[in-house]
Amino acid sequence: MTAAGRKRAGQLVLVLAAGLGLSACGSIGGGGEPPPGPVDASLIERSAPSSSSERPEFFVQWSRSALAGLTQRPTIDKTSKMPEYPRAAERSRASGTTTLETCVTADGRLVDVRIKQSSGSEILDDATIEWAKSARYLPAKFNNEPFAVCGYTLDWVWQFEEG
Repeated sequence: MTAAGRKRAGQLVLVLAAGLGLSACGSIGGGGEPPPGPVDASLIERSAPSSSSERPEFFVQWSRSALAGLTQRPTIDKTSKMPEYPRAAERSRASGTTTLETCVTADGRLVDVRIKQSSGSEILDDATIEWAKSARYLPAKFNNEPFAVCGYTLDWVWQFEEG
């Protein structure tokens, strides 16, 4: 999905969004299925009391496999402004994918943001983190109740193309 694009001096600059957090999926499962059962208590973790991170006190550790009771994945709110390609990265024609590992709180805040894999450009990595922290999110839902998840990955693809 193309998140933003603009022409400058005859060159096309694209910012592509990818990854779980940017997918258009709303609810999990199809119509006619019975509602999921209660959240398996063994999935719920508690942050360490002396933890200096912003992790929520209680959360579910995200995994790409199906989580029992998951009715909505965390997603970026469609009202969030998409990032602009950083001018310095544009001048150097930097591109790449920044993968973040995060927690999305029950109220839709992104906290405990860490770079899981660099794009190879510090400028793009920094821009991804700044944008991700400012974006709005819809939290994961278990049995249609908002719940915090940690270990959630978000990929942001920065692609520079000649226009």
